[in-house]
Amino acid sequence: MDVALLVLFAPEGLFFVGLKKHERMKSILIVDDNPNVRSMLQAHLAKRYTADSAEDACAALEMVAKKNYDMIISDIEMGGMSGLDLLPKVIALQPQCAPMLITGYDIDRYIPLAVRNQIGSIMPKSVPFDFFMLDVMVDGLLWGNIFGLKRYLRVGGEVFERLCVKGSSDARSVRDWIVSRFTSRFGDAGDMNLLLDEAITNAVYHAPRNVDGSEKYVEYADVSLLPHEYVFVEYGVDSEKYAISVTDNQGTLNGSVVLDRLSRQVSGVGLRDEGGRGFHIGRIFSDAMVVNIKRLACTEVILMNYFSPQRKASRPLYINEVL
Repeated sequence: MDVALLVLFAPEGLFFVGLKKHERMKSILIVDDNPNVRSMLQAHLAKRYTADSAEDACAALEMVAKKNYDMIISDIEMGGMSGLDLLPKVIALQPQCAPMLITGYDIDRYIPLAVRNQIGSIMPKSVPFDFFMLDVMVDGLLWGNIFGLKRYLRVGGEVFERLCVKGSSDARSVRDWIVSRFTSRFGDAGDMNLLLDEAITNAVYHAPRNVDGSEKYVEYADVSLLPHEYVFVEYGVDSEKYAISVTDNQGTLNGSVVLDRLSRQVSGVGLRDEGGRGFHIGRIFSDAMVVNIKRLACTEVILMNYFSPQRKASRPLYINEVL
């Protein structure tokens, strides 16, 4: 077998794709004006990738001019050019480079600017730093391996069931079943009732489309989905959180639309918009939200709630789109 490394098992339970012989290791550029953060991220990522670092945007652009990168991870607020302004410049030079932002500030304040620059993944500098989610997102963006609730659960985590929603009546029963399971296990399901309502309803009524692109079904009417329109719901738990995923096999959204809808809701200008309410509620009532998209194939929304109050404060947002 012409393989230099078949499988690497990371400490948190992630399996990384092996390299074929003569295939280069993926390369990442880390940009942060805080030397402690910069060295911390570089040391961690260098275990699996070629990891370089730059202290500011100017230094990063000089490096990009000399070397190709598969991914760039940049702080937002830095002296001189911000990460929000840097990443579009890098992508213009190297379109294959996957972008990710990190920040120590409230992520919601940057969503409108992220829309302008078409950057969907924003990770908080939480204390302690969440290296598990960093590994999950970096691996997903580099290899296109983003779907499935299991990969967002720590080692030892469990996906209990994968349920099929065949219509509006199933949506209610699936919601009630999952809420009852979480309640029996933890004594309380938190806001999962509301989150499931919005996520499943959006998938049932808004994902299926007519040939002309218009929505196929009328919201709140009874709906029986065709087999290729079925919606799938997973739910599970690990040592730090419980989570759900809602997946449609339509893929009618794209990352730009999701970002724009969230931005309009966060800023307040789109509170009466028909679209975006479900994403906004997911953002408000979950501790972390992931939206994974493969155009015309699949849209997956993952919503997570943490047990620790400390983890509830950071509220990361990840919008990933693969070809």
